[in-house]
Amino acid sequence: EKVAMEVEKPDDGKKEKKGSSDEKKAMSDFTKKLKGDYSAEVAVRIPEYVAPVDKDPSALSTALSNLLQLEKKTRLAADTPSTQKIAKAIIEVCIKCKAWKTLNEHIVIISKRRAQLRKVISTVVQESMKALDSTPDDETKVSLIETLRTVSAGKLMVELERARLTKILAEMKEAEGKASEACDILQEVQVETIGSMELKEKAEFLLEQIRLCLLRKDFVRASIVAKKVNTEKMAGEEYADLKLKFYNLMIQYQKHEREFYQTSKCYHSILMTKKISDDEKKSTEALHMAVLYLILAPFDSEVSDMIHRFKIMHKKLQLLPMAKNLVDLFTTDELIDWPMKTDEFKIIAEYKALGYEEDFQKSVVQHNIRVLSKYYSRIKSTRLAYLLGLSEEKMELFLSEMVQSKQLYARIDRPAQIVTFARKKTANEVVDEWSSDVSKLLTLVETTCHLINKEVMVNKIKA
Repeated sequence: EKVAMEVEKPDDGKKEKKGSSDEKKAMSDFTKKLKGDYSAEVAVRIPEYVAPVDKDPSALSTALSNLLQLEKKTRLAADTPSTQKIAKAIIEVCIKCKAWKTLNEHIVIISKRRAQLRKVISTVVQESMKALDSTPDDETKVSLIETLRTVSAGKLMVELERARLTKILAEMKEAEGKASEACDILQEVQVETIGSMELKEKAEFLLEQIRLCLLRKDFVRASIVAKKVNTEKMAGEEYADLKLKFYNLMIQYQKHEREFYQTSKCYHSILMTKKISDDEKKSTEALHMAVLYLILAPFDSEVSDMIHRFKIMHKKLQLLPMAKNLVDLFTTDELIDWPMKTDEFKIIAEYKALGYEEDFQKSVVQHNIRVLSKYYSRIKSTRLAYLLGLSEEKMELFLSEMVQSKQLYARIDRPAQIVTFARKKTANEVVDEWSSDVSKLLTLVETTCHLINKEVMVNKIKA
């Protein structure tokens, strides 16, 4: 019995395999029967059903009913081109009769039909979008847009069309004075994930999102969206206007956040754009603003490098006396008088107009402290305050802020009223320095001995 059972098992498996293959073959034959070509019938039926509507618009409902029945036949037969033609005819006849409510209803009906073909939904959305400009009023237009957005939600084949519809809707809301609502609508679209959208259109979409965020004072979201913009990919001249728009938007954001160095970099990027650099007036204005904001930036190696590059590279700086004077003042190791006794270039007035007078004073004081730290290793706090033109309390405040931000090293001995700028060296550092100095001295002695021996030998040969 055991042997018989073992023999029967493989036979059962073969029967199952044969059965499954027969089922697959039957299914494939069934699907082949489903796929039919109704193009000839559709070419005759569509004009036949639509013709009465041209004479009598009240015949629209009958025409639509007939077209839907024909659409069902072609859809179930998986005849995509024919189904697309019928769907297009339905949309066109509704638009022709200006039956906007009926159009919205049939957009939903066609897209939600069982086993609807993807290309048909794309055709419906694309054809309906052509009617947006012919709508009688904004209410009808918004209703049509909302219908199309509902139909296209979550469908990859119409994600590009949905993004464009969303942008149109946001523009309409902004025109009505609903900037906050427009911003929320536009933020729904993750434009960076839409592969079928061109780079230029993506950039325009992202810039519009940033602009609306700034208009609503939503600076956090504006900074998040701004990080999605890749300026390196927009190197061509065809993207010049988009780059300028992006940098101008970022200047608005950075001014609010008081990020002076980044603001200066944006003005410098604007200056480097060919469209601006070729225009003398705009280029000098961009350079002027770049210098003004760079002076306000907290000092570090990047700021120092940029201000020295401005001094060396830009010939246009010669055309801007105020900017040139500022660059010269902050690149020279000399104290700047505060308050300025002779402000012939009206620098303070310029910063006052921008609303950054206190920030400019802070930059001047910090520059003076850096200069003094190069000349003094230890100095009386009263003398330091006198040289800076400040009270001792304010001097301590500025010095403490610079130490905290690691712009320089300093220690204040209040009982002794002494400020120390020189860092105290460890025992290892002292020994290393001594060893280095001794090795240098021995090298010099050896070189000197070699030269003396050389001269002695030369004199012996001559003698």
